[in-house]
Amino acid sequence: MSNIKPEHKPVLLDQVVKYAMPESGKIFVDGTFGLGGHTRAILEKYKKIELAIGIDRDPEILKYARENFDEPRLTLFQAKASDLPAVLENLRIEKVDGILLDLGVSSYQLDNPDRGFSFSKSGPLDMRMNADEGETAADLVNTLSQSELEKIIFEYGEERFGRKIAESIIRYRSSKTIETTDELAKIVCDVVPNQPKNIKHIHPATRTFQALRIAVNHELDEISEFLNIALDCLNPNGHLSIISFHSLEDRIVKNFIQKNIKGCVCPPQFPVCVCGKKPTIKLLTRKAIFAEDDEIKKNPRARSARLRSIAKI
Repeated sequence: MSNIKPEHKPVLLDQVVKYAMPESGKIFVDGTFGLGGHTRAILEKYKKIELAIGIDRDPEILKYARENFDEPRLTLFQAKASDLPAVLENLRIEKVDGILLDLGVSSYQLDNPDRGFSFSKSGPLDMRMNADEGETAADLVNTLSQSELEKIIFEYGEERFGRKIAESIIRYRSSKTIETTDELAKIVCDVVPNQPKNIKHIHPATRTFQALRIAVNHELDEISEFLNIALDCLNPNGHLSIISFHSLEDRIVKNFIQKNIKGCVCPPQFPVCVCGKKPTIKLLTRKAIFAEDDEIKKNPRARSARLRSIAKI
């Protein structure tokens, strides 16, 4: 791992702890462990926890956690959150009482220029959550067609200048391979117009970098795969909490909640229910919870975080 000392500020910490577990819960899963800030606070709050399972795709982060997290109740696994059934089988556990997913990029990954997640520091254009496998962001920007790049940037980044950015990438790479984060950031900044002063400013490369990171790590597919198995891994009254950071993630979570909170799906003209469908979850948070101004001032990365929590019926 890099010699950078991560400055870790878990987002929405008090709110996550509040909804993480039923009071009597004994087994907790952090499916995106990162640097473990949420799990540490949850273990302090819920004294009845006998086992906390930390899962992360990034072997560097897990190495750091093993060296810096002295907690006998914690067991760590390198895996994806959607691999939870296999992790539980490995531990001979059937179901758990609380699951948390924090879909943000960890402080270590953002702050380490060697990982290539941030446009604010020059580094190799990588962006892989697990730096040992898969294609890098450089692979994508140097090999995909213009239409493929435009689709990724427009759909995953919700970037309305996706076509101009894709054209600029193709034009640049015709004479030189795109290798670094600052190269790509400059390509984007040269074609994305400056925002008017009365519009809240974000860096012009933000959406493009988000889009490429999602594509490199197949993040939206991973969220969907996880949600397909999550309820089967929970005990009755078990809690599931998810922190998302942009509308694409949050839309998948909201659709999952709407699908599972509905009961009868019979046509309204039916006098009685014949489908027999019952709700499988109940809301713990009536709507998404956002960070308050004080937290955002201390930790600007909390600005776009939103938490939704449900309990299995």
